[in-house]
Amino acid sequence: MNQKLFITIGISLMLVLPVVAFIVHSIDKKDKVKVNTGTKMYVKSSNRNLSYRLFHFTNRFFLTRNYIDKIYRKYELIYPGEQKMIAKRSIHTALISWILCTFVIVSLFFFHPSLLNASLVIILTFVINNEVISRLMNYAELRMLEQMVLFISNVRHNYHKNHMVDDAILDSIDGLSYEMKVHGQKIFDIITSNQIKEEVNKYNASTENKYLKIFLSLCIGVIEFSDKKVNGQLLFITNLENLKTEINIEILKRKKLKYLFSGTTFVTMAACIPISQIQDFGISVVPRLESFYLGRWGILSVIMIYAFAVIVYMLNQELQASNRIVIKNYNYLEKIHKNRMISRALDNYMEKNYGKMLQLKETMKRLGENISPKQLLIQRILVAIATFLLCLVIAILLHLRNQHNLIYQIDLSQNISELYHQNQQQQMEDIIKIYLVKYKRNLVTKEQIERELAHEGNVRSTKTNQILADDIIWRLQNYQQEYFHWYELVISLGIAVIAYYTPYYMILYKKKILSMSMEDEVIQYEAIIYMLMYTDYITVKDILEEMELFAVVFKKSIQECINDYNSGDVEALMELKEKEPYESFRRLIDNLIRCDMIPIHQAFDEIESDRTNYHDRRRQENEISIQKKVDIAKPISFIPAILVCAYLIIPLILASMQELKGFTTGLQGLS
Repeated sequence: MNQKLFITIGISLMLVLPVVAFIVHSIDKKDKVKVNTGTKMYVKSSNRNLSYRLFHFTNRFFLTRNYIDKIYRKYELIYPGEQKMIAKRSIHTALISWILCTFVIVSLFFFHPSLLNASLVIILTFVINNEVISRLMNYAELRMLEQMVLFISNVRHNYHKNHMVDDAILDSIDGLSYEMKVHGQKIFDIITSNQIKEEVNKYNASTENKYLKIFLSLCIGVIEFSDKKVNGQLLFITNLENLKTEINIEILKRKKLKYLFSGTTFVTMAACIPISQIQDFGISVVPRLESFYLGRWGILSVIMIYAFAVIVYMLNQELQASNRIVIKNYNYLEKIHKNRMISRALDNYMEKNYGKMLQLKETMKRLGENISPKQLLIQRILVAIATFLLCLVIAILLHLRNQHNLIYQIDLSQNISELYHQNQQQQMEDIIKIYLVKYKRNLVTKEQIERELAHEGNVRSTKTNQILADDIIWRLQNYQQEYFHWYELVISLGIAVIAYYTPYYMILYKKKILSMSMEDEVIQYEAIIYMLMYTDYITVKDILEEMELFAVVFKKSIQECINDYNSGDVEALMELKEKEPYESFRRLIDNLIRCDMIPIHQAFDEIESDRTNYHDRRRQENEISIQKKVDIAKPISFIPAILVCAYLIIPLILASMQELKGFTTGLQGLS
């Protein structure tokens, strides 16, 4: 225990001392700089500078560089252009994650070191990192939406003063959070710029918030074409109110999704934590279960529980995630693809399966995945190879573990335990170990073992020598059978084949989840069109460009339509309609085609007539979509817990049945 304590203290000091040294050095260096500001401002500036310096250190350090860069890119979409704020948020998120991971490592592994706890720590570290980043990002996005509702309300109120958009925005910035102030100031700078279109394109590329993009578009529309009254009310005011309603619906959707999924991760991962305690409890109740829990089937059961926990967690993450396209880097796949032999083999495979690959390409385009079919194929092969090698390693380690258990974990039979006291039992166990080590590579008979036992005279009872010989022979036979069998190779190949198809089926799973959001996205398109259709000089291409800002499911198809629009507007829309079989979306495209003959507000007159039921329909679609996801997530979240219960109960039941059978046999022998 003292050794474990010293190891824990040493590792803790290794983690803490560099950080403390860095802080002391930074403060000491800062104290030497002369400043003319007040003490309060100085302390605040020093703290901010410390975070910034720590960010730069971790961003250059080779072990943390990619991790920090990943977080930085996520925050960059929320705080565009604010490098110091992005750096501060990134390092704070990383520190929270690292502190929680350190606590888990110390509490689960350093105080109870074992291969089982090491595997659990790796899984929990992955989950904690993912949860901390996603939760803090979702919190920042939700806070941004709530602040945007306040900002739009202020703009709407201030716009009534003199009907000047720039003045209304400038007067509405005060009193907002830092995040919204940044965006409000940037929008003000854009609409007062001399190069509005270039600045709008830069802003749309730097932020992911689609509501900010549509708000900017509404402001630009008023500045370029002026405002007008529709149905007795200013169009800009009406559009702001509609946009605010859209944001409120999105806020309610996210909050409900967060509430309903709040316990799924805990239920999934918490089931894995008490496995070590279950082993200790089972062995304390029935000592014979030590051979199960520490043997082949016990280890395989734990591996299966951990694997299911990770799979269920990842499936639930896909269900809970907001509909957004996340750009990922596949540099390692690109490097492998550049190999000539591999590239030729992939080309041959693509030619033989051209139809399937074309369909897969369309599916990944729909999902916004920037991985090509060839890269996906390489990824699947790598996953299969890694899984196959892992299965081989596990099989070999299990055989070695069983061999070790057969020699060094000896549980004397009940008959000997009753006849001899503790010291004699220990002596007999040592005798068994000596014979096992001596003959583990040789063939030997029971009679030969009995003769040697009788000749040595350590045990004078002939009956006891027979029992010991039986136990030794049984262990030797099992020991010599512990080698890699052909069927284990077949099983490893089968698991590798399953792993090969897993990335593909994960793509199909994402496609299924995304299809649940189709109707909600089409309704959002209708809301955009309703806000734009009365704007003077608005064109169908302008509407498509605004739709593309909101698009997730239909994003790639709309982008291709915009690219082909100048070569033939109706033809591009007809091609878009043919690409997308979803009926609601096709009806919307039909209305866009009709705009070639009639005004836009007439082509979409049914949207205006249906506005009374629009918000109710939108909320209902959100309810249905969320409920479908919850109906999938909650049942599968309990799979690891069910497996853990089976891991506890089934061995106890089987051991109890064996004890009962032995007791019954003993009673029959007495009668």
